[in-house]
Amino acid sequence: KPVTEENGNQPLATAASERQAIGYEHEKLGIDPHVFETASLAYLGLALDGSNQTILVTGESGAGKTETIKIVMNHLATVERSRPNWPESDRDMDSEHGSDTVNRVLRANTVFEAFGNAKTLRNDNSSRFGKFTQLQFDVEDTSYANLNGRAIPSCLLAGSKCITYLLEKSRVVSVSQGERTYHIFYQLLEAPDEIKKDIWEEGLVGASTADFNYLSTSSAQEHGFDSGEEWI
Repeated sequence: KPVTEENGNQPLATAASERQAIGYEHEKLGIDPHVFETASLAYLGLALDGSNQTILVTGESGAGKTETIKIVMNHLATVERSRPNWPESDRDMDSEHGSDTVNRVLRANTVFEAFGNAKTLRNDNSSRFGKFTQLQFDVEDTSYANLNGRAIPSCLLAGSKCITYLLEKSRVVSVSQGERTYHIFYQLLEAPDEIKKDIWEEGLVGASTADFNYLSTSSAQEHGFDSGEEWI
């Protein structure tokens, strides 16, 4: 079962990142199951063995699959930067994660959540679709790594692709009491007016959820949501 939350309302992704240490990346922790250990062993299998790795994240609704996936992706995408021999010349100092490629890959999660996640009775950010995400890495040749004194070859994130399937299309036109349709509709209504003008000035500027039949049963700001803050 995927890890979900701890420390009250603090998401595990936040709590875990605060205590993440360099030692997590290259050693077996002996804690089962452990999301950082799983991600680290996949990284080592790719870097040392050159073997493709697969991580399956599954569980019941509300178990923490969405947050677990974000932890795994963030860890795999950024683990290389924690290594002492990561050259300063390879770092993009203007980039949040030290690499524009890593930034693009990780920020894509926000887009998928906006168009494919919704509030349900059990989960405020429930994924209403399945996805297969492939992270593509540039793995250093073992002989070159040994020549440069690296026991573990470098393994840099070079790109990603994602296949989505089984989107719950019925949620666009019909939701149960206490639930919402996809986040993007509420985010769009809370977007700045200049953005609304570019998209659909007559229908969006000055509009609220009450102006749309499919959205009128729920608010853009309810249940702890602030769709204006979530606008991309």
